[in-house]
Amino acid sequence: MLLKTPETRFEEIYRIYEDSFPDVERRTREGQKKVFSDPCYRIRVVEEEGEILAFLGYWELSACVFLEHLATTEACRGKGYGKQLVEEVVLESSKPVFLEIEPVTEEDPMTGRRAGFYERIGFHLNFFYYEQMPLKAGDMPTPLQIMSYGKAVTEEEFKAYKEEIYQVVYGVENI
Repeated sequence: MLLKTPETRFEEIYRIYEDSFPDVERRTREGQKKVFSDPCYRIRVVEEEGEILAFLGYWELSACVFLEHLATTEACRGKGYGKQLVEEVVLESSKPVFLEIEPVTEEDPMTGRRAGFYERIGFHLNFFYYEQMPLKAGDMPTPLQIMSYGKAVTEEEFKAYKEEIYQVVYGVENI
């Protein structure tokens, strides 16, 4: 379900966000509040008895959709809520859909499981260099990988989308 006024549920969503992502992959509380008021930012949730169990924070940009944060409460992991949220966005969008994931490594089996989750939904891992820009002051860019829905893309094909993602999501003008 798309939240029409996500700012009214900010604290509940922020608790899940804080529990689910490492510091380098999170904005500050104030930074995330600011994002909630951005006209391009959307929040979808799975809710039961008035309680949010999972959320997907994403950006409806002019050229593409960028899935930024997908998380479920610890008690609800593995119940298909994340898949449901991602599929809702993909099915409703006529634009290319992208997301970032940590590079898949043998040292961290969760990275492969995460990539497999998105691949089962229809995303493709792209093998060109990419960095997530810092989400808050003092952080450094983080090497990640881009996944694209429906088909793999080349670095050249992704360039225009990357420029918009960097500008709108991260506030970076020149790449």
